[in-house]
Amino acid sequence: MTKRVLLLVPPSRDVVIRDYYCSKTSQANYLHPPLDLSVQGGWMRAHGLEPVLVDATVDRLSSDEALRRVEEARPDAVFALAGAVSWDGDGPFLEQVATRTGVPVFAGGDLFMEDAHASLARFPFLAGVLTDFTSDELARHLASSPDGERDALVLRDEAPRTFRRTRGARPIPVPAHDLFVGHDYRYAFARRRPMASVYVGYGCPYTCSFCIMGELGSAVRPPENVVEELRALVALGVRELFVQDQCFGAPRAPFEAVLDAMIEADLDLGWWTFTRVDVLDEALARRMRAAGCHTVILGVESASDEILGKHRKGYGKDRVRAGFEVARAAGLRTAATFILGLPEETEATLRETIAFARSLPADYASFNVAVPRAGTRLRKQAVAEGRVPEDVLVMDQSGFGPTLGSRGLSSEDLFRWRRRAVLSFYARPRYLLRRLAHLRSPVELAGQLREAWMLLRNLSPK
Repeated sequence: MTKRVLLLVPPSRDVVIRDYYCSKTSQANYLHPPLDLSVQGGWMRAHGLEPVLVDATVDRLSSDEALRRVEEARPDAVFALAGAVSWDGDGPFLEQVATRTGVPVFAGGDLFMEDAHASLARFPFLAGVLTDFTSDELARHLASSPDGERDALVLRDEAPRTFRRTRGARPIPVPAHDLFVGHDYRYAFARRRPMASVYVGYGCPYTCSFCIMGELGSAVRPPENVVEELRALVALGVRELFVQDQCFGAPRAPFEAVLDAMIEADLDLGWWTFTRVDVLDEALARRMRAAGCHTVILGVESASDEILGKHRKGYGKDRVRAGFEVARAAGLRTAATFILGLPEETEATLRETIAFARSLPADYASFNVAVPRAGTRLRKQAVAEGRVPEDVLVMDQSGFGPTLGSRGLSSEDLFRWRRRAVLSFYARPRYLLRRLAHLRSPVELAGQLREAWMLLRNLSPK
C-alpha cells in the first residue's frame, strides 16, 4: 500500500510566510506557494509516496478545522513548515498533530537552521528536521530506501553531524505544483493568475551577515531540468512565476544556459526574482527580459556605506544607483529591499536611507527590520554581545513584533521608523501616478489595490 505523506502549513492568525528558511508576517497580504513543500512533494512521488496538502494559512483555517483536515488525510507521516515568526502557534499545533495522528512529524524552517539537534531535544514531538528542501533524504527515509548519503535529514536520537554546504548542479523531479494550483496565492508583482514558486539556483555565493542563504552554499539546476518543470506548469495553466533564487545570475554561466533554454522554449511565462546590483549588467538584464522576467528585486539594505561594508554587502550607493539604471534600461520593473536597525544604525543613517529610497527609480520598496535569524553571522554576533538570548526563537523581520534593535534604537523606535519609511516612499502623488500608468492587466490592478490596502492597515500599531 502506498504511503501517504501530508505536506502541512500550520494555521496562523495573520498572513504568515514560512518558506525557504525565511518567515515573516506578510506586509501587504501577499502569500506565495511554499517552495519547500512543492519540491518535497516531487521527491515523494519520485520515491513512490503519495503527497497530499493542507495549507491552513492560505485557506484561512482555524486550528480545529486544520486538525480535522489533517486527520481526514490519514497520513503515514507529516512534513510541516514552521517559522520563527509563528512558532508560538506552530509548535503547539504540530504537537497536537503528532498526538492526534500518532505518525512521525518532520519539520523544516528557519528556526531549525542553527542547530537541528538542539531543536529536536527541545521539541520532543518532532521525529526529525530537514535542513535542505532540495534533498530527497526525507523521501528516501520514508520509503525505507537505504541508498545515498544523508546530510540534510536530522533524526531524533542520532549523533550530531557536520552541516555540509551545497555545491554544483542538482536536478530535481518535477515538483508537486498541482497540489497548490487553485488556492488563493497572490503577489503584488504578478500580472496574471495562477502563479507558482520555482527556483533555478539554490543558496547564494555571497555571505551577507544578516542572511542565511550564503551559509547554504550554491547550486544551479541544469537547463533541461528547469524547462521540464516549466512545461509542466504551463500544462497546469500557470502563467506567472516567483523565481525564488536569492541571487539570480551568480554564477553567470549556468544561469545564462538556463535563460537561453527558457527563451528557446518560448512558454509565455512572466516572472520575477531577486538579484544583486553588482550582478545585474546590461547583458544579463536583456537576457532575463527576453526569457519573460518583468520585475527584479534588488537588495539595497542601507544608504550607509559603512553599514553595508560591515555586513559584507560588497557594494555602496553608487553601485546601487547603477544597478537600478541597468534594470530600467532593460524594461524591468524594480523592487528595492531595505533592512532597518542593523547594529550600527542611528537616526541619522535611517534618515539617509529613507531619502535614498525616495531618490531611486524603484517601482516598489520593502522595508524590513533586522532580526538575528538562525544560522546567520548577525545572530552569532548578537548572542556574543548579549543582545539576544540563545533560546529566543520568535522574531519577525517585517517589524510587527520584537526585533533586535540597534545599539541605540529600540524595537519600538524601529517600528516607528519603518512606518515613516513606508509612508515616505509610497505616499507621493508623482509616484502613485507613475505606478498606475505601469499597470498591465485587471488582475494586476486588483492585486495591487488589495496589497496597498493591507500595507496601510498593517502600518497601524498592533
